[in-house]
Amino acid sequence: MCIALFGLSLAHGAGDTPGGSVSSYVNLGGLLLFLGAYQVSFGPISWLIVGEIFPAAVRSEAIALATLVNFGSNFVVSLALPPVQDAIGAAATYAMFGVVGLCAVASIYFTVPETKGKALEEIEAMWFQRNIDG
Repeated sequence: MCIALFGLSLAHGAGDTPGGSVSSYVNLGGLLLFLGAYQVSFGPISWLIVGEIFPAAVRSEAIALATLVNFGSNFVVSLALPPVQDAIGAAATYAMFGVVGLCAVASIYFTVPETKGKALEEIEAMWFQRNIDG
């Protein structure tokens, strides 16, 4: 996703070549790469993690709140995007999203534990232990 965003940033910064529109193909490729990468990574995984990180006692309420925050954040980004693009341009906007993506990758790497093959109760105990250990 980050590679696609930085590619889109470069394509928007370069403009079209005199004999054709090479950046149009880069834009299309970057968009398809971003969508494909999102659909197999961050899109479904974020929903999976939400279902695993909350204790059973508050899981349904916490998932509802997380869903509200997710869709609310999407709405705010949708409203903010046109003014941001007008202010700093499309290339800088894509680069900014790429940097946010790199920060997300670092955050995920350092804070999200592996939960493959574990029951929800084991995951809950693992989170509890991480909170005690600091």
